[in-house]
Amino acid sequence: MTQSHPTRRQVLHGMGAVLSLPWLESLTPRAVPGGKPVAPPVRLAWIYVPNGVNSWKWFLDQEGTNVPLSPTLEPLAPVRQHVVITSGLTLDQSRGHGDGGGEHNRATAGFLTGTHPLKNHGQQPRSGISCDQLAAQVIGDRTRLATLELGCERPQPPGMCDAGYSGVYRNSISWRTPTSPLPCELNPRTVFSRLFADRTQGAAAGRRAREVTLRQSVLDLVLGDAKRLQPALAGEDRHKLDEYFASVRAVEERIQRAERLPAPPAPDGTQAPVGIPADVGSYIRLMMDLMVLAFQSDSTRLITLMLANEGSDRTFPELELTTSHHWTGHHEKKPDKLEVIHRVDRWYVGQFAYLIDRLAKTKDGNGTLIDSCGLVYGCALRDGNLHDNGDLPILIGGRAGGAIAPGRSVKWPLETPMANLHVSLLQAAGVTAATVGDSTGPLARLAG
Repeated sequence: MTQSHPTRRQVLHGMGAVLSLPWLESLTPRAVPGGKPVAPPVRLAWIYVPNGVNSWKWFLDQEGTNVPLSPTLEPLAPVRQHVVITSGLTLDQSRGHGDGGGEHNRATAGFLTGTHPLKNHGQQPRSGISCDQLAAQVIGDRTRLATLELGCERPQPPGMCDAGYSGVYRNSISWRTPTSPLPCELNPRTVFSRLFADRTQGAAAGRRAREVTLRQSVLDLVLGDAKRLQPALAGEDRHKLDEYFASVRAVEERIQRAERLPAPPAPDGTQAPVGIPADVGSYIRLMMDLMVLAFQSDSTRLITLMLANEGSDRTFPELELTTSHHWTGHHEKKPDKLEVIHRVDRWYVGQFAYLIDRLAKTKDGNGTLIDSCGLVYGCALRDGNLHDNGDLPILIGGRAGGAIAPGRSVKWPLETPMANLHVSLLQAAGVTAATVGDSTGPLARLAG
């Protein structure tokens, strides 16, 4: 049968400089002649915040829709129709189970693996394969990048142990194998280059092409090819492509502006990498914008983002807070410390609301990206003072192609494995045989 429309593969193969394209109906194979276009693929992301929360100002008292938001969750008000507010999910394997201290290290190690990490005393770390990497084994070959691991804070030294657990555990939530934690990419410029670099030539030529992208726009490299592509697209898809190029340009310009601003000194007195904005809020939002571009371009369908490392000592001058987040987390129920934690919690939730809003406003197929995305946001510790891993502060965003029914509060039974949530999302993405850590099956009531 003669094909009446170009495929994504044909277009990408024909473009001289590789720039991934948004999901366009004109480039989508139809299930049957004259049938409806295939639905956009499910994309998954996990966003991690450290050190627990002020649980008295986080959790809701009721289940259902239109439940009054808690003080911490008020930034979700404009996007609450896209979010499930949860309670009851637990990381049992991040508890001590006879191993004593090291709660912060076990928290990150178990967040996406559902396994109990080895108390390694300086030897090789061992946890489990994280759910994003389990998904990559099945669907990772369908995109240019199997997964994307992002972070917004420099890693702690590997030798910085906590009660016998290597500092490596605190810096990663993604584990390719039980002994291979994946480092986070911290530089937005590098992320952008990974998404849009020229891969059509050899390694040396590729390096030269990446150097060129530091001085000229990636869009300029593909402008001629884009013009040749547009006549093959339907009218709405042409508009979509124009919007996509505009959003790429906007993010690129923000990266270039960040590179021109003086970077803040790192704790050891060295300068932060070029491309990282001076204030943390701009840094986080730039990384989230790159996440949106990665999903919009179908460069990857699996992303992790650590807003900070577990045990983070970050301060928040933009909130006029100069005390360490970790230190303040040991609040001893002191009202002044609890108020500081609440302000930080609320600020972080505001960043997540920003990402949800961006996804909800970005076209994808017949809807927007929020319809095809499933996102998990939260901590692996409920309380930074008690270091407890039960009844965690977890938010679920998006619809994951219908696997999530958002816009409500759901209380799952206490001790429900958080790994059950991971299993449900992996099944939504087509990873049907997944078992994650201590999971007992898919999460009930996620789809309503």
